[in-house]
Amino acid sequence: MTTVVPAGGSTDRRTDRRPLLTRWRAAAVVSVCAVLTACGGSPQEREFTPAGAVAGQPSSGAGTAKPPVAETVAAGPGLKVETEWPTGLNASHTAIVKAFTDYYAGRWRAVGSLGKDKSYLGGVEDAAARDAYKWVRGFVAGKWSARGVAKLYALRVASVDGHGAQIDACVDESGVRVTDRSGTPVSAQPAWTKPPRSTYFQVAAVRQGDDGTWRIMLFRHASYPDERAKECVR
Repeated sequence: MTTVVPAGGSTDRRTDRRPLLTRWRAAAVVSVCAVLTACGGSPQEREFTPAGAVAGQPSSGAGTAKPPVAETVAAGPGLKVETEWPTGLNASHTAIVKAFTDYYAGRWRAVGSLGKDKSYLGGVEDAAARDAYKWVRGFVAGKWSARGVAKLYALRVASVDGHGAQIDACVDESGVRVTDRSGTPVSAQPAWTKPPRSTYFQVAAVRQGDDGTWRIMLFRHASYPDERAKECVR
């Protein structure tokens, strides 16, 4: 019997087509679709900055861009998340990007703690909450954990519309190994841990709640051979 291990992102990458009733959600979905080839966007027409710039924000001058700042956090025994923070973000954009980076680290903490750490659920709502829970649940139900390093880079705020925003990022999970609960790598590693599928383009639609906190409402991915996933490969 073939064992199916959860993929590196949402278990449902493009199948959620539920009506989104509020204006900010509709705007977010349109924005998400605009950057994904599956939604009809032309690769020649899109704007994508692997260096991690903020869309629409002019650079300070040719040759003066600062390199991203690396941040590494522990997500469990032998498991780390490495994030390359883009420089030059204002306070608002920093809070938006942090909504995604906190969630991403949190979901790996859930895996590293064998499902005991549920803090990641505080940063997601609606479809994103269901996808996130299902992804973590796949590890818990299969009695799996993980070791290694998961990487986030090329983070940017692609758009902001009132209390809604879109975050783009590149994800590299080639350094992650699925293990049993004792930390021993499983013999048949899933395809998402191996190139080219281990690197993908991630989009998250977020909303700012009445409490001022940004939370993720919707995920979308672009995997190899999508051009955006290819652009994430280093």
